[in-house]
Amino acid sequence: MKSYERGAFWRFFLIYFASVALLITVSGYFYFKQQKEALISHEQFSIIWYARMLKTTGFSYAKEGFSYEILDRRIERFNPQNLKITACCIEKIVPSRRDGRYILVKKDRAEYDRRIESLVARIVTVQLLLLILFALISMVLAHLSLRPMRQTILRLDRFAKDLIHDLNTPVTSILLNLRLLQKDEACGRKRELQRIATSANEIAALYKNLNILLEEKTFKTARFDLCPMLAELAEHYRLRFPDLAIDVRCERFEVTANEAAIKQVLHNLLTNACKYNRKGGSVEIWTRGKALFIKDGGRGIEHVEKIFQRHYKESESGSGIGLHIVKTLCDAMGIAVSAESRKNIGTVVTLEFP
Repeated sequence: MKSYERGAFWRFFLIYFASVALLITVSGYFYFKQQKEALISHEQFSIIWYARMLKTTGFSYAKEGFSYEILDRRIERFNPQNLKITACCIEKIVPSRRDGRYILVKKDRAEYDRRIESLVARIVTVQLLLLILFALISMVLAHLSLRPMRQTILRLDRFAKDLIHDLNTPVTSILLNLRLLQKDEACGRKRELQRIATSANEIAALYKNLNILLEEKTFKTARFDLCPMLAELAEHYRLRFPDLAIDVRCERFEVTANEAAIKQVLHNLLTNACKYNRKGGSVEIWTRGKALFIKDGGRGIEHVEKIFQRHYKESESGSGIGLHIVKTLCDAMGIAVSAESRKNIGTVVTLEFP
């Protein structure tokens, strides 16, 4: 199951299961309350029955768990429904036939407590069984709810892959013909040709980004030393931007990532660091702890908090998708990416590896 599928699955599962669990809990509470009232009514009737037996037998009747005392006082506004549950017993005052006095009947609450405990245990057991049942039902329904999304995403994936595959042929053809034209002395130095070359290279870079992003293997990670890759990329960008000083300080830096994906991430970051640098500027790459830093001496970024948003860019060149793809790939590999920038001083991008 892919990360976005897992997210959708757990969201559906938690919303459905939480709703059902709340309903089961509330129902259990009201059922407990109802049954408790029934138990209290039962205890009240047993006390009334005991008091009746006392009065009919001239107070000679005895029953285990019951006791009584005659109250030598009158009670104003007597409430027949009075019942009191204390720490030791259940008490109820009933009228006596003797001079309008009252009898305080006490019943040991041990039996009542046992019945309450049995009721709670029964309700909790039923609730747990229902929660397990509905958890299984929630999982089945969550899986079923993913089917339309999977089918739609599969169609979009196939369309995007076909589109990218078809894009590769004309881009390759344009780049090959550009190289031939650049060798021609009559055309090689024309600005129009250079603009076409720049645009074609941007399309080629976009093709690589999208291809990496759509490949399922991108998100399968392995442990390897990143330093050789950094040295290779630095050499590539020195040739591409000869007026920049590119410095790499890395001896051994083992990371857990996908090689193709992290290479594309570094390509995108270094392209930006070089492309938006000053003439005769510098790019520094170094490692510390579990973090990799890429610093440029460029013009800086005005809204650094927006640079990973899709299509955001602060210049007319570029597609505004490169850094968004960096963020997407880093998220897929569990790498935290952040940036700090100061206007006319430069930008530092940090990659925190897991």
